[in-house]
Amino acid sequence: MAAVCLLLVAFIHLLSFYSQAEGNDDVFKCVKISEQPAFSHPKLKHHQLQTTPNIPMFPGNGVPNSHSIVSPGACPLGQVPIHVNTPSSQLLDKNTGVKYTAAVSTIPGKKTYRGGAAFYGVFNPPVTLMQSSRASIMVQNGPESQLNSIEAGWAVHPDLYGDNNTRLTAYWTEDDFQTTGCYNLLCPGFVQLDSSVFLGKSFPLDSLPTMKSIAIIQDKVTGNWWLVAGVDLILPLGYWPKELFDYLALGAEVVKHGGQTITYLEGLDRPPMGTGRYPDDWKVPGFTWIQYVNDSYQLVQAERGEMMAILDSVCYDLQQYTTAGAVPKEGIRYGGPGGTPEKCKQLPPPKPRDL
Repeated sequence: MAAVCLLLVAFIHLLSFYSQAEGNDDVFKCVKISEQPAFSHPKLKHHQLQTTPNIPMFPGNGVPNSHSIVSPGACPLGQVPIHVNTPSSQLLDKNTGVKYTAAVSTIPGKKTYRGGAAFYGVFNPPVTLMQSSRASIMVQNGPESQLNSIEAGWAVHPDLYGDNNTRLTAYWTEDDFQTTGCYNLLCPGFVQLDSSVFLGKSFPLDSLPTMKSIAIIQDKVTGNWWLVAGVDLILPLGYWPKELFDYLALGAEVVKHGGQTITYLEGLDRPPMGTGRYPDDWKVPGFTWIQYVNDSYQLVQAERGEMMAILDSVCYDLQQYTTAGAVPKEGIRYGGPGGTPEKCKQLPPPKPRDL
């Protein structure tokens, strides 16, 4: 199984460690599932642990809905890994700064969605301190001041991880990043269940670029939001309990796929996104086989008429395309080199070019 090794990041002093495992370039501790950070969240005081997801199968994954995700792996059965490296920056719980986006989104106010899925390209753009570059699926609901949001994908984030590796990264907030907002398991929230695939583990740089699979899907029975990722075997890694959210508990109004950069100091140049090249110069897909989970909890192909493009800087570009076949599949290429603050303030042409 060519599953991606991932890590969870947490406050170690909150936990008692029971065994230790070592990754290729990171060290993590194995803790009992019931003693991970999530269960110290006040909203999860009475939360009942869910170990089997009720979600549709991702195409080609071969993982049935009844698949038990508490399985042997890097940690012993019944335990999950927690990253031992402590945060190195006060930026870790913030998702604010100068942001630029190249993505496609469902049209707000049209439908209720229960998630999104895609195969996505994993890249390693050069990023410096006080910058981050990422690609993710995002599900959102709620008014702007109380926005509930979950995102998951890859990120290069030196302030978060202390290096320039590309790592599987997740983020959530329940109030548009005002008083809440947390990467991975930096604060209580995400419930990790798989013992062999973890948030925070770096992708092998010698294998990039590569294509992976990822999905965020709401459970049909419990309402929890599952993170699903992998390569050959696609695994449910864990979930965000519905109790964390007022609006996402009811489903998502918006599902996005695409790239984003954040610069934490106004005067710094904006970092590269995706491959670091414009799509015209680099034909590797950013996201392909884009799908949504409809209000009947079924995976359906994205349709161009239900997608709107988000592109807010000439420093990046976005191309939408359709793969022909018996079932047309929507995809995007995105990215760009970044640039100076002055250049990146310039708006792109009204609509991204279709292929």
